[in-house]
Amino acid sequence: MQDFQNHLPEEKALQTIEQTLKNLRIVDLDIFISAARMKNLGKAAAAHHLSQSAASTAVQRVETAFRLDLCTHERRQFRLTREGQFLLPKIESIVRQMRDLIVSGEDPPIRLVTTHAIAQVAVPSLLSLNKIDFKHMRPDQAYAAILQAEADIALVLDNSPWKGVVAGEVGSGYFQLYSRNKNIAVKPVLLPEEQMEVLFLEQTWLQAHGYCLPVKSRIPSWSLIGQICGETDEVGFLPDFLAQKFNLSPVLWQPTPSPYRILAIYKSVGNQLQERFDDILRQLYIVFSK
Repeated sequence: MQDFQNHLPEEKALQTIEQTLKNLRIVDLDIFISAARMKNLGKAAAAHHLSQSAASTAVQRVETAFRLDLCTHERRQFRLTREGQFLLPKIESIVRQMRDLIVSGEDPPIRLVTTHAIAQVAVPSLLSLNKIDFKHMRPDQAYAAILQAEADIALVLDNSPWKGVVAGEVGSGYFQLYSRNKNIAVKPVLLPEEQMEVLFLEQTWLQAHGYCLPVKSRIPSWSLIGQICGETDEVGFLPDFLAQKFNLSPVLWQPTPSPYRILAIYKSVGNQLQERFDDILRQLYIVFSK
């Protein structure tokens, strides 16, 4: 591997380490760290009260987990490869954090991912629940993060087949055309990117009025559409939870509203973590039911 650092940037390396640690014992990593620092596998084995053969096997498990050659396997000296030198401080840092967590007895934060628009409403209500990390992601990215164990809970709309996850409804409502002036005359509207809800709006408009919906601009952000409509006389297509945030009213000349459901999706977990999830889901249900 000619340039490991270019092929494995730091952020991706950390994600790889976190995934790999799930399949390794801490003691295996400790032995690898000790051998690297002492530059001698035999001394590392003695420090951990193991035979050199057992220590060697532990190091091989680490290399197998990372799918990388991390050391040169010389008989008299334990030397790291370039890949091993790059990963060693990262592994030490994460193992240290894991030990601190075990000693403190604290629960790790719940990793919640969702779109910027949903986060605007959900996040403030969850700040009273400690130990939650938030990250903005598109729905497809959020779903992938759940499947790859890079996030714990994702908030998405029920407009795709979310397979391989647990899905619980935390809210429901309608997409409609909104303006700060509900009596505003018919005019071209602001639409987000072409999603299922947008296609439904365009179809129902055509059926109701006999001509295509006039579109002023397509803006790939519900939040930005809501902000623009809250500050100007523009009309935008939004979910009602976001329209309420910007004090907007449904216009009188729109077709049938499009219903939606907000789902919390996650992988099956143990009872203790499920209790923490349930606290979050209850709070979200209260927020999106207003």
